[in-house]
Amino acid sequence: MRSTARWQPWDAITKGWLIMAGLSWVGKKRKITYWTRFGYGMGGLLNSGALTFTHTYLIMFVSTECGLSAGEAAIIASAAIYLDAVLAPLMGFFSDNFYATRLGRRFGRRRFWILAAIPMMVAEPLIFLVTPFGFGYYLVCYLIYNVGYSFASTSLVPLAIEMTDDFQERGYLTGMKRVFGNVTGFLMAALTAFGFGVFGEDNPHSYFIIACINASIMIFGLVTLYLSTWEKTVDEVAEEKIVNVWEGIKKLVIDVLSTFRNKAFRRLLYTWMPSQFAASVWSAAYSYFIVYTLGITKAWASGSEMPGKIVAIVCMAIWVPLLVKKGFHKPYWFAVIGAAVSMAVFVTFGVLQFTDAIPVAAVMVAYPIVFCVWKFFYAGFQYLPDAMLNYVPDVDELITLRRREGVYSASQRLVQQLLQAIVTTVFGFVLLASGFISTKGQHVEQPISVPVTIAITLLVGCCVMFILSAVLSHFLTLDKDTCAVVTGEVERVKNGGLMKDVKPEVRRVCEDLSGLKYEQCFAHNNIGYQEEEITPAA
Repeated sequence: MRSTARWQPWDAITKGWLIMAGLSWVGKKRKITYWTRFGYGMGGLLNSGALTFTHTYLIMFVSTECGLSAGEAAIIASAAIYLDAVLAPLMGFFSDNFYATRLGRRFGRRRFWILAAIPMMVAEPLIFLVTPFGFGYYLVCYLIYNVGYSFASTSLVPLAIEMTDDFQERGYLTGMKRVFGNVTGFLMAALTAFGFGVFGEDNPHSYFIIACINASIMIFGLVTLYLSTWEKTVDEVAEEKIVNVWEGIKKLVIDVLSTFRNKAFRRLLYTWMPSQFAASVWSAAYSYFIVYTLGITKAWASGSEMPGKIVAIVCMAIWVPLLVKKGFHKPYWFAVIGAAVSMAVFVTFGVLQFTDAIPVAAVMVAYPIVFCVWKFFYAGFQYLPDAMLNYVPDVDELITLRRREGVYSASQRLVQQLLQAIVTTVFGFVLLASGFISTKGQHVEQPISVPVTIAITLLVGCCVMFILSAVLSHFLTLDKDTCAVVTGEVERVKNGGLMKDVKPEVRRVCEDLSGLKYEQCFAHNNIGYQEEEITPAA
């Protein structure tokens, strides 16, 4: 076991030289310090930095600067997301079993993929170049970028679970990831406003310059993440042998599908999916909503969002303690209801503006105020389910006696990416059907049907789905108390305790969260790939 003394930043520099020399090693569990939280939190730069700009402006860039139709733009965006949906379970499977390889034992079964993602971030600025290569070029660049994103993001959640067993520490690590994501969101809003304001709204080079800076931030975040984290060692992970390719494919499919038999995971998905659907609708429609429904410029929108980005950073000081002290249900219900109200206000201002009921100046004044409120609730409904996923593998260990953090992270990303791909595809073709006119650098007056369609899309796709998510949140019962019961029972049985000696109240919690009779827990079931090395508990 390594020393628990505080790990200083210069240790990271030394380790970095070892990595470049090919002498890296798999970290052992040590004390989580402020530097650890800082380093892990840098992984949040990937989500809120890359996604905020690339996913927001990709469709608009290729449809207004490169001459592609809205339908072609939607195909590019959704094809990459569909690929990521396929990669997510593959990556979870590969990372869970990567200790079987020399690379995994040298660089880590999770952290190796973070290293692999670093050079792929260069593909982001290449997406925002105006070239004569057309559809194929932009599709390939976006696919490369999304593969790198999948490599890193699929490994991020399992790291927090492997670094500590403490409920509060996991919550703080996940919260720090959200804090840094919101910090990058603030920086990206400032950068976007600066880029479009200085270089011009209709200048294609504006996109490229912003993307170059963004990619640099992503690379810095991934390097810091790798240097400041660790994972379970080879000796701490049950070895899972795969005798041939067919068995590997069979294991992948069985393990991913088996996650949906975990009742705690199903409840989380039921609650989380409507809010993620709504977030995907907002992401797909945002740039068009700003320009064609609200009637304000991209530079003004990005600049006026900066106070809201600050709110998103500060409010994590509210959401993290709420999670730790109150559990998931009440804070999440509050977050999604607030998000629904905020979106309804956005749509109202949009309708009033394009019907000339209020001037654009009034919208410009109101937008930053509403956006601040929206970002407060947005930070909550994005953080809370993400934090809750940290504890689902503990319930899975109760069921299977295996640690499958990677498979659960992959399953969640599979669902998330399928939702986002469907939304992106449908929105692109809905926009095309509304009469949207594709351009190549020229300003074109869009028909009134375009802002109307966008407003209806946000009203139905966001407000209604947020309300549905609030209703379903009633069924969330996994919290710090029930999680402690489960982990305590697993520890008791793994240390030689007999299943028949379970306390009645513990039995009730285990059965409620797992969805199984207590006697079917601890590998007394056919859930997941059946490992010969896993012996059911007595």
